[in-house]
Amino acid sequence: MLTITRSGIDEMRYRATRSTRSRRGQILTPQGLAIRLAESLRVTSGDWLELGSGSGRLLDACMGSRSMDRYVAVELDERLAASSPRAPRIELHCADVLQPRSLHAVLSDRRFSCVLGNPPFGVDKLPLEAQARLQSLYPDVQVIKGWARLDLYFMLESLARLDRPGEAAFIVAAPVVQEEALSSFRRTLIDSASEIECYELPAKTFDKRAEVQSFLLIARFGRKRGATVTLGRLSGEAFEIAATRQVTRLDAIRRMDLADHEFKEFSVALSRRGGFTSLRELGANICRGSRSRLQFATMELENFHTTDFPLHGGGVSFGGVARDEFQTASAGHILLPRVGTRCIDRAAIVAKGRRAFTEAVFRLDVPERSRTSAFDWMQSDIGKEWRRRAAHGT
Repeated sequence: MLTITRSGIDEMRYRATRSTRSRRGQILTPQGLAIRLAESLRVTSGDWLELGSGSGRLLDACMGSRSMDRYVAVELDERLAASSPRAPRIELHCADVLQPRSLHAVLSDRRFSCVLGNPPFGVDKLPLEAQARLQSLYPDVQVIKGWARLDLYFMLESLARLDRPGEAAFIVAAPVVQEEALSSFRRTLIDSASEIECYELPAKTFDKRAEVQSFLLIARFGRKRGATVTLGRLSGEAFEIAATRQVTRLDAIRRMDLADHEFKEFSVALSRRGGFTSLRELGANICRGSRSRLQFATMELENFHTTDFPLHGGGVSFGGVARDEFQTASAGHILLPRVGTRCIDRAAIVAKGRRAFTEAVFRLDVPERSRTSAFDWMQSDIGKEWRRRAAHGT
């Protein structure tokens, strides 16, 4: 029998964004990703828990491929909960995860063999009770004037109810696996689990118009403590495994994204080549532009932006007059894109003239004796590949 209860619902919303839809936690899990997460799980029995179940896409995928005793889902948004699948083994509660007493009222001290979810990304200001709860679960957490990471809160709240042996799977934002401030969380997870898998998701998994870096994090807890850590990458609409490798405990504590480890290996290999010299060793200076393209357009000033890079690289020439209060590029300067997946491997060298450049562009000032060789390396296949690998974030 489907059970729906309501407890402690207030106006707290889970995402600190301008979008009402996003603030209500309605960034839904793509079906292919829900299936991939469900198929990655090995637990097939016991009670399962999902905090922030939304419209039930993970629930539906797990119910279709696993035979747990009961699937317990908690969701604040009644409208989303109303569209969730219904079945005798599903227990759905309408409650606020960020209100510990309300959550305890519906879950009590129940334990689960599997906890999972696609928790809300970003940060929000937590109620005082939730701040205290978060700090009790993770004493090293950074709570700044009441603000904290929501995905971390949901994960810790879920893991606190996980039995051993048990399994956990979450879709998380990049900071959970990358930020130095959360290295103690990664250390605790690695030292308490038996096996961890962390897969980078395709950049446009949640928004086809924008790139957002996110990961599928799976942790299995058995008799053995001190997890083996496997990092990987998923690709395509079916989220198939495209690459994997095992890393050491210390490397995983530092970062759990495969791309970072690949880049470091690539850089080490380059440094071992004869004649390799860094920009620092050349005495180069790097400067970012000071205004956006929109700001320059509003002032009706000519500017150089990422869309102005020559398709195949080479020289650019500027005319007109550039104002001194802005960062400008002049003859001999090398220009590189700071952002933009379609242009990140392009480069240009200023042949003559002077012009302001936008904050999306880097200016490199390389000593004249090394300028040609530095630009040629940046235009080479290996130089472009290095920049593609070095680029990260959103």
